[in-house]
Amino acid sequence: MVATYEKRRRGRPVTTDPAAVGLTALRLFDERGIDRVTMDDVAIEAGISRSNLFRIFPSKAAVIWGGMHEFTEELEKQLKKKSSDSIVKQLHNSWIAAMQVLDQPLETVRLRLKLVASSPEVYGWGQGQLEEARLVLEKAIARVDGEKGVRPKMISSALIAASMAVLTWWATSNDPRSPSEVLDQSFNDFEVIFSQPN
Repeated sequence: MVATYEKRRRGRPVTTDPAAVGLTALRLFDERGIDRVTMDDVAIEAGISRSNLFRIFPSKAAVIWGGMHEFTEELEKQLKKKSSDSIVKQLHNSWIAAMQVLDQPLETVRLRLKLVASSPEVYGWGQGQLEEARLVLEKAIARVDGEKGVRPKMISSALIAASMAVLTWWATSNDPRSPSEVLDQSFNDFEVIFSQPN
């Protein structure tokens, strides 16, 4: 899929489809390796100018971790809805609902997560955005539980770690389900395991 690109005409701005440009970049990163692809290569392949590309994606990290800001906003919105008496179940339901923002198109999601799983450096590029999501979870836990200690931080950190483990597994497997479906089942299993008596 290639971005829509119109040759500049007088008084007519260039139009670009960010989703198409992102997918073009992700395919290049996957085929050639992230370090072997420059943003100039992406601009050429997408048929847009370098300056236009940098307006959409200021870095490779922005391409790979795209959508996280929208996910975190949706997560915050979902957590404000009372969906369960159990905070663990509420976190589960809110996370799955927020994942719907990222589930389409599946090729884009799979490529992003596959690249995230490809190296600690690439995973590290998204730490700031993951931390934003973790803080949203921590505040929700503290609000519901009235906790001031370490518990909200511990639970929110565990949920982020478990989610990323499941999602990067999904990206590198041939599982036909959506990321939301895989996470939903995994969270159910997680709850069952940890609710069993010793």
